[in-house]
Amino acid sequence: SVSGALVMSASRSIFRMLSEEDLSVGEIMIRANRRTKKDIKSGMFVALLYAVLNAEDKTLSLCSAGQTQPIYWSSETGETRLVETKGDTFPLGILEDVGYQETRLQLAPGDKVLLYTDGIVEAMNEKEEMFGFEQLLEIVQEARSRTADSLLKEILDKVNAFAGGAAQHDDLTLIVVSAGV
Repeated sequence: SVSGALVMSASRSIFRMLSEEDLSVGEIMIRANRRTKKDIKSGMFVALLYAVLNAEDKTLSLCSAGQTQPIYWSSETGETRLVETKGDTFPLGILEDVGYQETRLQLAPGDKVLLYTDGIVEAMNEKEEMFGFEQLLEIVQEARSRTADSLLKEILDKVNAFAGGAAQHDDLTLIVVSAGV
């Protein structure tokens, strides 16, 4: 909708402005939420995952506001897990005072982090079955030596094959971060 597009455009501007200040990811989310709450009409909100990747020290700082939990694959242990973000996870603009907190991942060479929207796990086939978290976790678990690009392509191919010709009702957004040497 037009109002939804305007809210997203305003949110982008808020984050661009706040990201230029020397603030933590959690503080940026708190301030963005307060501004969003003031600027949008009741009943509207913004769901997002805000993440900042520091390539120098290989850390990923993130905070969730109503988005799916990222998936982390450790190259050292071979384990795959959902990343439980700290603090509140309400979408922006619902409540004025929300306790967002930064979650920080220290990435080792070869680690992968998958950021995705719910359209991936909620993709439906013609029998109205959902793709689900388990299938997504299995694909990432088997990723081992895959590049970020090949893992992204594999996930999208498997989701599309699963859905077949069924009409989808949500976007499929996916980002794969792979820590280099």
